[in-house]
This record gives sequence, structure tokens and C-alpha cells, in this order.
Amino acid sequence: MAEVVAQFLSPAGRLLEKPVSQVRQERLEERAEVWRPTRYRGRRAIATWWRPAGQARHAGCATLGALEAALSLEFDPQVVSFTGWPLRLAWADSAEGYVPDFFARLADGRARLLVCQTSERATGCWEETSMLLKAAGEQADWEVRVHPGTDDTAAAANRQRLARYRHARLADADTARVLHQVFARPRPFTDGVKASALPELATVARALHLVWKRELLIDWSTPFLPTRSLVWSPQEVR
Repeated sequence: MAEVVAQFLSPAGRLLEKPVSQVRQERLEERAEVWRPTRYRGRRAIATWWRPAGQARHAGCATLGALEAALSLEFDPQVVSFTGWPLRLAWADSAEGYVPDFFARLADGRARLLVCQTSERATGCWEETSMLLKAAGEQADWEVRVHPGTDDTAAAANRQRLARYRHARLADADTARVLHQVFARPRPFTDGVKASALPELATVARALHLVWKRELLIDWSTPFLPTRSLVWSPQEVR
């Protein structure tokens, strides 16, 4: 199999190039971008930024589909941290390169490349890129995943709605203890918040943080409606 090389920035910002097999120990999720999308009038894609909870660095998203992919990484309990566009991959004998959308670090120390499947990529060029990504994953021992595109399911809509409550500043152990008690059996979200007898506004935000963290459970396959959707705790109340 032909060798794949990676270009990335050092912690000091110097551009480096190495075979991907020698990049396994690099903390690429902490590096700056090697590429950013060109902005020009008439550009159909939308470049924006997503800031993962608990991270100082934003992750670049070239399209709305990539923004959705970033949210899926944020929601994945296996993902510890991630960033956008930190490396460029190429065959060792080629001047052409490809920049994956995201590089993520998993809880077990492994790395994941996440790329977005767009209409522009559904061509012969994408087939060649897929071969490059597969080879890079095998040589660097990286997991490679392809985000399928815009997700219009109820689960995706729920993630988008609840993502605003993902931040750790909303965690509160005392509130969580009470909410696990009131949701010991399934009941509508609004009813449980009222039954807690805690300040409503703060408790709503903290409860939705627990839902995002899946410390309180909902049916993600149906639209989340606070007055109707059932919420329950997986913990046994003693």
C-alpha cells in the first residue's frame, strides 16, 4: 500500500510533514488549522465555528452539514475533544491533498477522523478520497467515519435544541440529586421540574443539562416537548 503523509502545525505553529504512521502520538486535536475555506461572493457553503464545551479552541465547520457533524461529535460520549481541519493528507508521491473535517480524541486514547459526505463528494473524486482516508486510518491506526449529511430525524432536532445546555457550568450536584428522585418514575419534564420545588428557571436549565449528558433519559426518537415528553432517571433511588 502506498504511503500517506500528513501536514500539520507544531505547537509553535510551524508546518510539519510526516508519514501518518509517525503521527500517532501527535495531539492534533490541540493544533491550529492547516486550512480554512475561501470566502467569496456567491459561495453556497456556510463557514462557521463550533466551540465544544470545556474547550478554548473553536472547531471550524465549512458547511451546515459539518456543523451538524460537530454537534454529533459533541454528543458522542466516547469523544473527549475535537477540532476542525488540523491536518492535510496526501499520497507520498502526490501534490494533491485532502483536509478531513474533524480530528477527535476518544476516551480510550484512540483518534477518529470524521469527514462529511456532501453532494460535491458524491463523484469519482470521492472514491479516490475514500481510498486515501482508508489508507491513512490503517497506517496511523485512526478510526475513520463519514458523516452522511443533513439529518432531519427527531433525534437530530433534539440534539440541536438541547446542545445549548451542554456546558458544564450548568452541572449542580444538589439539583441533580433532587431531580433523580422526582424522575424516579417516568413523568413529563415540566411536571418533574415543578415537583422538585426548586427555582424553576435554574432547574430547567440544569435538568436539560442532565438530559444532554444522558443522566436523565428521554425517548430521543420522538420530538422533545417539555409539557408532554416523559423523562426518567436510570438511577435507583435509595
